Amino acid sequence: MAEEILDPESRTEEPTPRRREEARRQGLVPFSAELTGSLVLLGGLVGLRYLGSVIGEGLLEVIRYDLHWPALEQQWDSVAARTLFLKTYIRAVGLLLPLLGLLLLIGVAASVAQVGFQINTEKLAPDFDKLNPAKGVQRLFSLTALVRGLLTLLKVAALVAIVYWLLAREWGVISHLWQWPLEWSVSVVWRMVQRLTLVLATAIALIAVVDYLYQRYRFELSLRMTREEVKRELREEEGDPQIKARMRQMQRERARRRMLAEVPKATVVITNPLHIAVALRYEPDRDSAPVVLARGRGQWAKVIQDVARSHQVPILTRPPLARALFLAVREGQTIPVTLFHAVAEVLALLYRLRGIVPGTTPSSARNSQGSP
Repeated sequence: MAEEILDPESRTEEPTPRRREEARRQGLVPFSAELTGSLVLLGGLVGLRYLGSVIGEGLLEVIRYDLHWPALEQQWDSVAARTLFLKTYIRAVGLLLPLLGLLLLIGVAASVAQVGFQINTEKLAPDFDKLNPAKGVQRLFSLTALVRGLLTLLKVAALVAIVYWLLAREWGVISHLWQWPLEWSVSVVWRMVQRLTLVLATAIALIAVVDYLYQRYRFELSLRMTREEVKRELREEEGDPQIKARMRQMQRERARRRMLAEVPKATVVITNPLHIAVALRYEPDRDSAPVVLARGRGQWAKVIQDVARSHQVPILTRPPLARALFLAVREGQTIPVTLFHAVAEVLALLYRLRGIVPGTTPSSARNSQGSP
């Protein structure tokens, strides 16, 4: 996590998902080692409270039966020593294994709960900046180091106050321990130690929770972005708006050129007459229904008409039909059934003017006839 927050006044924008992902990939996450350590300590004390008697009795049994003196006197050599050591070691580890497993489980769970499951290899790479004495001194006297130092002093003061309060409550018992039998005194002291350590571990865990919340707050502040950073990131992800607009314009230009190249193949151009132009093709041996080859409005309607005239494509003025075709059909699509009758009337008129026999291709007779 970043040690210092640069320009906090200018960083007013919430971090983007990309910013969070980059920070996570670099290993910058809100993490409190004190929270993990305190939870492991608390779990160990609770585990000892319930497993301590079993572990203690097992270790006493190892001492009584595995390490008793008569067994050591018989055939005592290096082989017997290794055998005895291995046997004792295995039994002791077996007794401590449940407690060790509990501590490991708590440590892993506490870490995963803070940062999630993450395997980061970037932190394993050598960072020579950390060996720079100048930067080390700068970190030592930074605001973050000052805040951490003050928090540490507050933690120590709070723990000392808790210890003093607990011992003051038990001072009457402590002052008379020397008068009681040793076995009873040891039992009382053990119970007092258990209570004291459990209360201290709980207090440390609560302080660690506060520390984690503070670390998370600092982390969120360090991820904040300026307006320029947000704009730059949007440009990197979505592209420069000017470049995207230019690309869209070029795509439209290419599409219009392709569209105009289809106009000479049209059977008829239906116009508004000035605002809309739609070029239709209908060849009975090729098309199941009339197909819109090109369409345009305004300046492009005029261009379509100019191209049609230059290639002797008939132009008919039908404003309602032109508007309906322009709104209902895109280039390369056949006309809808609702417009079949209106287009059929136009084609029939064209056939009569051209003197084309139905069933032949209108474009085949275009060069031999004049424009209507």
